[in-house]
Amino acid sequence: SSGINAEYGQHYYITNNLRNMAAENPMTKSWKDSNWIPQLSPHNVLAYFCQRSNLFYDKTCNNEVAKMQRLNPSQLLHMKGIEYILLHVDEPSDLMIIRKQERHSPSHVVPLANYYVLQGTIYQAPDLHHVLNSRLAGTLFHLQEALDKTLKMSRYDPNKGHYWSFDPPAPSKEEKLRSEPCSQFQRESVDKLIDILTKKYQHFMLRTGPVVTEQQNLKQESKDEPQR
Repeated sequence: SSGINAEYGQHYYITNNLRNMAAENPMTKSWKDSNWIPQLSPHNVLAYFCQRSNLFYDKTCNNEVAKMQRLNPSQLLHMKGIEYILLHVDEPSDLMIIRKQERHSPSHVVPLANYYVLQGTIYQAPDLHHVLNSRLAGTLFHLQEALDKTLKMSRYDPNKGHYWSFDPPAPSKEEKLRSEPCSQFQRESVDKLIDILTKKYQHFMLRTGPVVTEQQNLKQESKDEPQR
């Protein structure tokens, strides 16, 4: 009983921890303000991003300080701390990239994160760690799948030892029966049933040849009668 409870508790802890990690991961979230989207452009996208309702926006950044103190945006170059800038604009695809960076001097900044704005919706771009983790997970999945298939081709013979057989295994008798549309017994039974029904309901079978109307049939019968 105690072992089962401990195992259940460990499973609950792992599951709950994974849920918390997914909930805290900002790359699984997005944000947009529908009121801004019609007039959104490269000229006001930074102001669009720097809204207090934006979950990606750090309200203690220098952009917020400059906005509250009504400073010129050029003053951000002489301030130390977190700031946001418009990094890239791709007008044909309506893609704009905003960078979060930490400024140490007018000429020294450290990039922290990138956010892309696509048709008014803001997403956080994945960092190098998450990109490599995703690629490695996909690679390991395919490698494991290949190894599982390879192990099925491993054979052992007392005379030969271990060897590989890449020929597909011969299907068993049950697999052959399952692959057939019907058995010999079923085919014979159906043939007998069709033969019985054909003999029993022969007068319902469609006649071949031209269709003879009732009036034409009466005329033919009158011709066939002997004249008195």
